[in-house]
Amino acid sequence: MHMVNVLTVSSGLPMALKDALLTRAEAVLNDHGASRIWIDPAQPGTTVLAEFPAAPASVVGDLVGGVPA
Repeated sequence: MHMVNVLTVSSGLPMALKDALLTRAEAVLNDHGASRIWIDPAQPGTTVLAEFPAAPASVVGDLVGGVPA
């Protein structure tokens, strides 16, 4: 498994905006094969992490770079 720090959402954003961002991020990560998605409570803001099964480096690299394959 390969863990990726996907994004951090500012805690100062309105709740409705945070909800929309996190909901869509979860959908995109699921669409791209994330096996686990969670929020790290030890990080500042709302930090989203995801775990991907062993995959070709180009797939994970594209996600890390913010450019979906």
